[in-house]
Amino acid sequence: MSLRRRILTLAVAAGLSLLRASAPAAADPVLPFLPAVWLDTTYVAPTGGTVRPVNAGGDLQAALDAAQPGDVITLEAGATFTGNYTLPPKSGAGWIIIRTSAPDSSLPPPGTRITPADAAMLPKVVSATPAPAIATQAGAHHYRLIGLEVTVGAGVTNNAGVGGLVQLGAWQTQTTLDQVPHDIILDRVYVHGSPGVQLRRRVALNSASTAVIDSYISDAHHQTSDAQAIAGWNGPGPFKIVNNYLEGSSENLMFGGGDPAITNLVPSDIEIRGNHFFKPLSWKSDDPSYAGILWVVKNIFELKNAQRVLVDGNSFEHEWVAADETGFAITFTPRNEGGAAPWSVVRDLPTTSCGIPPR
Repeated sequence: MSLRRRILTLAVAAGLSLLRASAPAAADPVLPFLPAVWLDTTYVAPTGGTVRPVNAGGDLQAALDAAQPGDVITLEAGATFTGNYTLPPKSGAGWIIIRTSAPDSSLPPPGTRITPADAAMLPKVVSATPAPAIATQAGAHHYRLIGLEVTVGAGVTNNAGVGGLVQLGAWQTQTTLDQVPHDIILDRVYVHGSPGVQLRRRVALNSASTAVIDSYISDAHHQTSDAQAIAGWNGPGPFKIVNNYLEGSSENLMFGGGDPAITNLVPSDIEIRGNHFFKPLSWKSDDPSYAGILWVVKNIFELKNAQRVLVDGNSFEHEWVAADETGFAITFTPRNEGGAAPWSVVRDLPTTSCGIPPR
């Protein structure tokens, strides 16, 4: 058995032992609950709304402010939009689509993961500061982002904040459920940093009814702080994370890790299917491909506060002993991280299948 496969087996065994140890004694086995809510991300083209084209040099924030449910904002394919943009709340339940102007035939079809090779077809949303490139206002809802590239400008050397390059929801200022953004879908988006730049988080999921599908999220790494491709700790869910490439130095994906500002909040009803979790060996100091920067490397997948989480058909690739960690790929560890969330739990994890690709 390879070292990587032994590590994964030990990590899963440790997680299952934790669950058994925390289960109440009973004559019959206590089976975990599946997610109570499943998000339907089937794309339905809006009708009756306004198409709002934004070409290179146009005002994207003005288009976001003016858009109404049912509208489609098309960003010129290949154009760069530099700024820090926010999704405002709107009245009504119709979707606002923000997408590339490239035709659907130029993009991978729904259900197919986007890759960096598709970048020429994507408008590029760039943050020139440590602040998020795309963030939500309190209560923003029903936004679907399709075929966008989101990244940082060349002058950004460090993003030390707790938010994300795509920041869905807030932390300390988001203290009630009515403030939580909801019904947001990231669909075939390419979210990335740069190989040598410290950036803590690509996507922050402090939201509700949110999906990340068919996307490519990479270069989340930091030398002194944890960094994740996706992390959520102050959003209730449900969440759908399906068919993505996820690359993060500390945890590729994590729920919990910070005490929620919303009392009794536990991220819940989480579907994690068909993703490729990956840490490049160029981050490993004793590998021939090592690029010379020692990032904080921890686990691949970690839960500190979450319930009803289905993990199915994912690939977990490359994990090693580093930082203050023991090299477990998968870790389930209930944590009242800062002492303000004594309700924190990790429970109901009907994990069905996972694997390591062959060398």
